Amino acid sequence: MRHNISGRKLGRNSTHKRAMMRNMATSLFRYGSIQTTLPKAKEIRPYAEKLITRAIDASLADIRIILSKLTDRKVAHHLVNEIAPNFKDRKGGYLRIVKLGQRKGDGAEMAIIELISDAGDKKEPKRRKKAKKETPEKGKDASAKSDVDLHEDHEKTHPREEQTKEHLTPGSKAEGTRRSSKPAKLSVPKQSSLNRGTSTPKTPPPSSQDK
Repeated sequence: MRHNISGRKLGRNSTHKRAMMRNMATSLFRYGSIQTTLPKAKEIRPYAEKLITRAIDASLADIRIILSKLTDRKVAHHLVNEIAPNFKDRKGGYLRIVKLGQRKGDGAEMAIIELISDAGDKKEPKRRKKAKKETPEKGKDASAKSDVDLHEDHEKTHPREEQTKEHLTPGSKAEGTRRSSKPAKLSVPKQSSLNRGTSTPKTPPPSSQDK
């Protein structure tokens, strides 16, 4: 029974597990993120965060411990000189675990463990700017529209057939305002109206004396 023993065995003995943790931490600091199973990601997180905490202080004893926990000296110098200075103002929480779901085949839960970049986290999400609606000033609405626009609006609201009925029906207000395509018939005045007030000489009937 494993009472008061923290950590996961991960199906390995102590030496195998220790070598695996060193390799995973080295790859994590070299590439910035690695993809592994979720239990391994949870196990490597405290291991790597303790190394980052020691790299922030960067004393001689801390550097020697970091070299013993990693497998590559170049990665250890990269951790002390480049990665650790970015976390000076941060107290813990240097890594992030992102779940990816189950792996095909054995169904193991996969995850990505990566370093947190302070510069990317501090940026606020961009918000889309709403386009301002152009509101025309009062008193300029009538003058803004031209005669062509008014004619087009009238054409849309009133079809051609309704316009002809509206303008050509007798008794309507718009009577006579719209001309038809046919030429208008000229009204010839009667002869009586032309000869009104004038007298025309009438020829007398032939008399019997002329015979």
